[in-house]
Amino acid sequence: MRVVILMSTYQGEPFVAEQIESILRQLPPDGRLMVRDDGSRDGTASVVRSFGDPRITLTCGPNIGFARSFFTLMAAAPDDAEMIMLSDQDDVWLPHKIGRAWEYLKNTNEIPTLYCSRQQLVDGNLHPIALSKRCARPPSFQNALTENIVTGCTAAFNRKALLLALQIGKQERIYFHDWWLYLVISAFGQVIADDEATILYRQHGGNAIGRGAGIGRYIRILRFLRKTSWVHIMYSQIEQLEIAFASRLTPFQRQLMKKYLNPHQVSSASRLVFSFKRFRQSLLGDILLRGLLIASVAAGRGLLNSPPHVTQSNRGKLFTGGDEQ
Repeated sequence: MRVVILMSTYQGEPFVAEQIESILRQLPPDGRLMVRDDGSRDGTASVVRSFGDPRITLTCGPNIGFARSFFTLMAAAPDDAEMIMLSDQDDVWLPHKIGRAWEYLKNTNEIPTLYCSRQQLVDGNLHPIALSKRCARPPSFQNALTENIVTGCTAAFNRKALLLALQIGKQERIYFHDWWLYLVISAFGQVIADDEATILYRQHGGNAIGRGAGIGRYIRILRFLRKTSWVHIMYSQIEQLEIAFASRLTPFQRQLMKKYLNPHQVSSASRLVFSFKRFRQSLLGDILLRGLLIASVAAGRGLLNSPPHVTQSNRGKLFTGGDEQ
């Protein structure tokens, strides 16, 4: 097994050493930890260098955001990598994480495969909070269109999945790299959701959103939604899927997207709002999805945050033609 672990860091000095130690303890001798520092102003890069381990490579770049930073790392992954894993800077990997992911991926070379797991949620001092929620429904393309169940710091995938994920229309239009992985690989491969926790997932003030238990998590989500439109994020990603893969989607996938999730027609959002079709893991999630769509359209924000730029080279076939009745 040749495993390559990709870690994007930013202002991670307080926790990154503990995370790297937990990885190195289980990383094979020929494994590799590729770190890209996303413009930190603290001592993160110095901490990474201090390990002096030949399995670690460090690149320091400008601040481009976590999603684009991970895509940059993914594009730089060596060709002989058999399993690629993603890592946050502030968690702790449980001792069996690499071996367990490989057991699921080792016989999947011919099929693009993405693995993810549950997490043991902990506070900043690693005191247990709760287990992350178990998936109520199996991973699927229909689910991936509107919801992400893949927590990036648990993700592992084979090379065929990597090559799929790197086919992107406009990288800057993808807000969550892990959601993109789930969407693309569920469309053309398989996604495995492991019920066992493989990391201690720190919940602290620096989390972008986090998966903490209780009211705290919902407060963080509401703060995020005040600054960023979830509807725009979802539809921008769907638009990029169409640009990159329109000719490869199955008739069912095409019909599903055109009827309910066409980013260029508000009427498709209306069909989703009034349909009984389930997309998300929970009924509450489906209700919230419809509420966000109604709010975005009513506020005049529409489905996309800017008019799509379509050229002859990227013009897809999926959303062309008249409105679906």
